Amino acid sequence: MKISPDQPANANRNLVCAHCGTAFECGLSGECWCAAEPYRLRMTDRAAQADCLCQVCLRKAAVAQGAVAPGT
Repeated sequence: MKISPDQPANANRNLVCAHCGTAFECGLSGECWCAAEPYRLRMTDRAAQADCLCQVCLRKAAVAQGAVAPGT
């Protein structure tokens, strides 16, 4: 997640998924929906250069990495 130095720490960001282009909101205060996900993904070089993923794409990436079982 890239944070602008002039952006308040508790501001929400309007983002577009780096994978599918779906618009979503990210909570910079640590209350973002992604922080509540029960898995952690390995960051590849490609992923580290991209911004956030939407909930659907993040879950698909977790399944692909074996971090979560399909259908969960």
